[in-house]
Amino acid sequence: MKRFSSKPTVYLIDGSNFSLRFWERAAGEKADELEKAFLTWLGEVSRAELLRPSCFRVVFDGPWRKPFSTAPAITVYYTESEPADDMLVERGYFMRNEGIRAVIVTSDNGLRGRASAEGIQTMNCETFRSLADAELRKEAR
Repeated sequence: MKRFSSKPTVYLIDGSNFSLRFWERAAGEKADELEKAFLTWLGEVSRAELLRPSCFRVVFDGPWRKPFSTAPAITVYYTESEPADDMLVERGYFMRNEGIRAVIVTSDNGLRGRASAEGIQTMNCETFRSLADAELRKEAR
């Protein structure tokens, strides 16, 4: 995927994979602080004109914790004991079968392979961030 579609899309985001990938752990920075930085950025992205018709479902590994409030287009899930990969593929498969445009965003090659085998579109985190940052720059002009 070389660009975002203007069609409404559900972005199923591997939150743990994405947040740890781009927000380097500064001295003393905890996982919840990384999640907050990621969700703050994603909130800005969700308000970009091209992405307003879309929604974002972020799945974090681990037990429920009070999610950081971001934007109406973002829903945050915690997997508890279920692997995030299973939840993402299951939701992507359901959406594909229901005719809903969905893309799994992760840089986990195993997860991307599983999703592709089920006919679910994928995008790696680097591409998503690059495209999103380009949209934010357009909005700033």
